[in-house]
Amino acid sequence: MSTTRRRWIFGGLAAALLAVVGFLAWNRWSGPKIATIAPQRADIVQTLVTIGRVAAPAEITFAARESTKITRVGVDEGEPVVAGELIVQMDQTEAQAMVLQAQAALQQAQARTRQVATIAAPSAAAGLREARANLEEARRELERSESLFGSGNLNAGDLDLARTTVTVARTRARTAELQQAAVSKSGVDWQGAIAAEMFAEAGLSAAQARLERLQIVAPSAGTLIERTAEVGDVVQIGTKLGRMTLDGPTRLVIEPDEKNLRLLALGQRAVASAEAFPDARFEAVVEYIAPAVDPVRGTIEIRLSVQEAPGYLRTDMTVSVEIEVGRATAALAVPLGVVRDLASASPWALVVEHGVAVRRELVLGLRGDAQVEIREGLRGDEALVPVDVSELEPGDRVR
Repeated sequence: MSTTRRRWIFGGLAAALLAVVGFLAWNRWSGPKIATIAPQRADIVQTLVTIGRVAAPAEITFAARESTKITRVGVDEGEPVVAGELIVQMDQTEAQAMVLQAQAALQQAQARTRQVATIAAPSAAAGLREARANLEEARRELERSESLFGSGNLNAGDLDLARTTVTVARTRARTAELQQAAVSKSGVDWQGAIAAEMFAEAGLSAAQARLERLQIVAPSAGTLIERTAEVGDVVQIGTKLGRMTLDGPTRLVIEPDEKNLRLLALGQRAVASAEAFPDARFEAVVEYIAPAVDPVRGTIEIRLSVQEAPGYLRTDMTVSVEIEVGRATAALAVPLGVVRDLASASPWALVVEHGVAVRRELVLGLRGDAQVEIREGLRGDEALVPVDVSELEPGDRVR
């Protein structure tokens, strides 16, 4: 091979080597080439998902209020009941006898009141009229006697007798007045009769109340979910006899973390599903937010009403609840995968500006399943570096 040819070959190799070295140097200087993501306008719905349970509208526990024996049970577990229906009855023999005794005492007291009103009072009034008439007659007789004694036609003994007759008549009139006052509406006899009647009525009410305590009835329509008493059982005061739920609107109870309290408000709509029927979803509405946080668990109780409850729902059934806590239309949004330190108080993103990765602080808004609203920090035309490009730092060059 000639010297000239050899020089051309070595020169070409050197040029190629310099080109490769230059390309690698330029590639390293200009940074890695990555795929960026641009913000976009989108509708964002933020939801809060939590687990809860189905709560009965109201639940009542029955307990024995007397130490006695169970004589009858009217409803089995799981059966519906109507208002006033007997659930458990205890031995009422003694209580029924006490009611009869109290009724007799009341009838006796009422008879005494009637006697004062219809017999004693009229009789006293008639006696008073008669006593007053006799007193007037005695006074007129005394006046005649004094006139005759003055004219000398009557002796002193007859005059004294006339005076004595007036004194006796006056005493009898006063006695009649006291008797009439005693049987009047403000008199002691009438008041005593009324007091005795009221005492008897109270005794009857107490006896009837004890009789009522010996039977458990449903306060309103519902379902007996537990019965722990059977015929023949001897129970003590406070012994649990059963438990029932009252009919009414179905409610869901959830207890999210207190940090979510700022997102929740009355009237928010939710979608729920029972764990036993995950494919069947139904709607609910937030109707109650507890005024206080559970200090032990750091949770807040939330109740949701269900307008059209599915027939398969049961009390205490576990449900998954998704509450819509915010909605934004045509918001500036980016995928969650481009926001760094998303859960911190200072989220940020890497933005490519003139071939350099620049840190951009962000103010976030609503957060959806895949996107988050950007309220401050982006204009909308930026090129954002995904979080999974972990080798890139602010200030690095990038293509």
